[in-house]
Amino acid sequence: MSILKENKQQLRKQYRRRRDNFVGQLDSASRNLSFRRLPSPLARLIQPDQTVALYRSIGSEAPTERLIEYLTEIGVRIALPRVTDDDSLEFRLISSVDTLVSGFRNIPEPDETCQLCRPDVMISPLVAFDRSLRRLGQGGGYYDRSFAKYPDALRIGLAWSVQEADKIPVEPHDLPLQMIVTECEIIE
Repeated sequence: MSILKENKQQLRKQYRRRRDNFVGQLDSASRNLSFRRLPSPLARLIQPDQTVALYRSIGSEAPTERLIEYLTEIGVRIALPRVTDDDSLEFRLISSVDTLVSGFRNIPEPDETCQLCRPDVMISPLVAFDRSLRRLGQGGGYYDRSFAKYPDALRIGLAWSVQEADKIPVEPHDLPLQMIVTECEIIE
């Protein structure tokens, strides 16, 4: 394993712990109120006729449940990722999170009967980020491949503020985000 890959693995461990500890100290009301609406600068970029690809949050990830409900209410089409046999993500439209099935690593995802789509906006999870809008993901490269596949889609990261690092090491395939939203601020 290269030094860069080892550094990324160490950062993932460190920032998962930080995120877990932070979220573990939040009361349920604070956690439920976070990320339930789009901040104004981001809301202005999303139109009701667009398709927004989100993720279904698990564990201590920045929660998306309320955001999905809100976007659905304002007429935005919601797509969630589904891991394909060729180890990539495809995005499928959903009408409700109640229709999701257990998928890759038991993560809820749309079933194959949901309509395939091309996202206009991609809101991705992350383990850590920096002020240069670099993102450290889970390590599988799923979102980096998706960003490359949909280069015109607006790339946004959703994270807790404690996930900010001084500098994220990058490889040639790592694409930067265009915006990061935390519970405290928007980084552009």
